[in-house]
Amino acid sequence: MTSTDITVERIYPDRFALIEDALRDVRSPALLGYHRPAYMRALTDVLHDNPLYLSAYRGEQLAAFLPLRWCTGDLGTVINGLPFFGPNGGPVITAAGRHIEGTAVDALMEELALLARELQAVSIVLYSPFLGNPETISRAFNPDRTIERFTQFLRLHENGPVRWPTRSRRAVMRAHKNGCTVRLGTQNDFSELVSIYADNCVAAGIPRKPEEYFHQIVHTLCPAGIARFTVAELHGRIVACLITLQAGQTVSYNVPCSRLQDRALQGNSLLVDEAVQHFQKLGYAYWNWEGSASRQHPVYEFKRNWGSEESPYNILLRYPQGRSPFSGQTARSVADAYPYYFVIPFSDMERAHDV
Repeated sequence: MTSTDITVERIYPDRFALIEDALRDVRSPALLGYHRPAYMRALTDVLHDNPLYLSAYRGEQLAAFLPLRWCTGDLGTVINGLPFFGPNGGPVITAAGRHIEGTAVDALMEELALLARELQAVSIVLYSPFLGNPETISRAFNPDRTIERFTQFLRLHENGPVRWPTRSRRAVMRAHKNGCTVRLGTQNDFSELVSIYADNCVAAGIPRKPEEYFHQIVHTLCPAGIARFTVAELHGRIVACLITLQAGQTVSYNVPCSRLQDRALQGNSLLVDEAVQHFQKLGYAYWNWEGSASRQHPVYEFKRNWGSEESPYNILLRYPQGRSPFSGQTARSVADAYPYYFVIPFSDMERAHDV
């Protein structure tokens, strides 16, 4: 597809190296570890779905790209960019596209609409980029439904170590005083990571990522330098774990977990402090806490205590065939048909009954 001097191509896994090569020219905080081809490949082993990038070229230079995934279930085909929890994905602008961002995003959305027609998609869900203007993609995508959310983040400065606000500084000091230490996690720690994480999910009443996800993180993405896995220990016993994903200027807080009986030790706070200091020394500029359920949630308060800022993002939904395909469905039936995909808000399913 061609729009003025912008050409859009669909890049499938056999050509993902083109995206990896282009990442060297990206200076935007919107580039996350989730955008990396290695992560996209790893996620295929978890979801068993169909990944691709829409790539907008200006001449021979890549100006922008958008990661997408699609799968087919009982109600038809759904498209996400990206699925699998959290405010991930969104279009990324390269150095070549810096001055034509609006044109490049318009071209990507036109190609996405064409792909959706070819697949006869019943749902398309996109996220606006991290620290980007949500209106840029919203205007081009023209959603049927917009869900306004926010993320929390830290700016990592080059001038000296981060100085935490009082509450988090004391939590880190308490972890040290309790005798906790930090080391890199290894493949031998895999089973404990999965067990601690599963216990946390049960206690919080939230859905969990499958074990294969952690296998890909520990055995594939950590060795590739895209993910980092650390553990906090007390006398050789793991009390907390942290996984981050990183790319460009941004580190994403992907999976934290701690033993329920050991939370007073503040192992998770120690892991955050160590990771932020580590990535700051490497030149990363942003720590992306990702979204919280609400400002009343304890997780939001934990992140705020580190001196976090907030930034808005939007979840954008389009129903190419209206909401009628979801009429008569339940939340469980949709979740079972499209595991780990965001297909339709449950409130919209209620409206579908009246269509």
